[in-house]
Amino acid sequence: MIKSIQLKITVLFVLFVLAAEFIMGAAGIAGVIHSYHSSFEQDMVKVFNTDLRNELDSLAASGGSQIQGTDMHGAVVFEEVRSYEPLRDTLNCYLGALSISSSRFYAILDGLNGSVLCTSSNAGEITTSDVVLSAMEGNTDIEAGLFAPSLEYALPVRSGDDISYIIYIKDTCAAQNISVQKMLNALFAAALLSVAAAAAAGIILSSSITKPIKQLTAKAKKLAAGDSSELTESQSRDEFGILNNSLVQLAHARNEIDEKAKGEQIKVETILQNMNDGILAFNFSGKLIHHNPVAKTLLHRNYLDDVQFDRFFREIQADITLGDLVYMKPEGSIERDIHIDNQFLHLDFAVFNTDNKIGGIIVIIHDITRQERLEQSRRDFVADVSHELRTPLTTIKSYSETLSDMPDCDRELQVRFLNVIASEADRMARIIRDLLTLSELDANKNIYRTPEDINIRDMVTSVVERMDISAKKRQQTLTYHSINEIPIIHGHRDSLERVIINIISNAIKYTPSGGNIEVYTTSVYDGITIKVVDNGIGIPKDKLPHIFDRFYRVDKARSRDTGGTGLGLAIAKQTIESGFNGKININSELNKGTEVTVTIPLNKPKSE
Repeated sequence: MIKSIQLKITVLFVLFVLAAEFIMGAAGIAGVIHSYHSSFEQDMVKVFNTDLRNELDSLAASGGSQIQGTDMHGAVVFEEVRSYEPLRDTLNCYLGALSISSSRFYAILDGLNGSVLCTSSNAGEITTSDVVLSAMEGNTDIEAGLFAPSLEYALPVRSGDDISYIIYIKDTCAAQNISVQKMLNALFAAALLSVAAAAAAGIILSSSITKPIKQLTAKAKKLAAGDSSELTESQSRDEFGILNNSLVQLAHARNEIDEKAKGEQIKVETILQNMNDGILAFNFSGKLIHHNPVAKTLLHRNYLDDVQFDRFFREIQADITLGDLVYMKPEGSIERDIHIDNQFLHLDFAVFNTDNKIGGIIVIIHDITRQERLEQSRRDFVADVSHELRTPLTTIKSYSETLSDMPDCDRELQVRFLNVIASEADRMARIIRDLLTLSELDANKNIYRTPEDINIRDMVTSVVERMDISAKKRQQTLTYHSINEIPIIHGHRDSLERVIINIISNAIKYTPSGGNIEVYTTSVYDGITIKVVDNGIGIPKDKLPHIFDRFYRVDKARSRDTGGTGLGLAIAKQTIESGFNGKININSELNKGTEVTVTIPLNKPKSE
């Protein structure tokens, strides 16, 4: 096998030249043969034209004579004798036109049996060929095919209806063969010279091809190593210039890919840096190889570079080692929950692979403090409900047992004890009713089945008139001010009325005797506002964020004395938000008063 490109090109070039020489030589030889045969055919057609044929036929018809003789019985008879001399003399006049030479001759044959009557001086062997047979049948025939070994022409000469003679021309192609031989000798000599020239040209040409290839190969190796400094645009429009420019484009594309890879790396790092979860990555030996700022914040550490897996997670009491992950090979991730400085963290440990083997450990740190606090709030809520229900139950049980143990007590004491039991039962009923209301609001249920048009001014006026009795009992002034015309809104009247009653009731409860409570309604460009302002005891600033929490009381002892359940404001807030798409806000200052504002947007009732 030939491995060198230069040698392959040289051999191919030589073979190409030889093939070209062979094709050209074969074409030349075929052209000479065709020309020779075509010339023979043209000569025959040109010489033996119609005039000459008619002349020969006339000579054959008039060339006979009668000779007197006797037959076998001695009788006198006359025999007709034909003479071909006139034909021969006529043909001799056309020797030049017929190109009669050493390789071409003519003959006059007997038209009956094809025997030779006379020939030219250089006549060769004459055989009865197909051409002669065809002429004996009265046909003018010629054999001048490209591959014919000799050229023949036969012309019948008629005497009346009989064929008297046949003019036969034959060319042995000796002159043609001599020309062909000379051409073959010249072709062989030219082939030798062409091979030498083609080998030299092939070496030069292949060198001009392989040299740029070697240069491009060297540049490609440097490009593979990451060095594209030597690649420059080529002005050449040949294949090597195109290939060079393709390598330049490849270098640019690689640079772009590298830039994109760097961009993706920066993007990933940016995502990791800005994640809400902390990320720690350890290698197979337990050394920290990556972390993001959130991890520092969640773990309350300013420096993490010296962290070792086992030591660190032992310090924060995560109860996990590197061996648990690397050698035990758990399916999925391992989870741990820890508590650091009033913060609850959830840790996910997972193994990552590189090249089909363990590369290290990824630790994702989730801050679950809010979820834990919500869970704690749920537990506190259950505890508060239990406590709120247990207190009246304890009172009812105590008073009922006392009455049971004192069957002979006076009527006044019985009535007082029964009133306490009824009051505590009513309190339990209020708590249960409020809990059911909150439960339905939480479930997004429409507990008020009949939405209706609500005239805010009429409703607030009615509530104030009813609540005024309670206010006067405490020597308080309760007044209502309608600032402007209030449009009709659509919703659930009972639920909104309950909210207003609850707010005014709280104002009455927590405003000292002689205080003032003002109720305002006004219409603004996008809704209506109901405001209740008192000059009561107020709410401490640190208590305001929890004022809408369930069962939350600023002063629990006083709330129980006034019959509160700690659920009124929670119900009010959820009713306004879920039933009317509104908001409720409370502003208060201790010992100066409280302002409760309910805002309801127009034309935006909650869908049924």
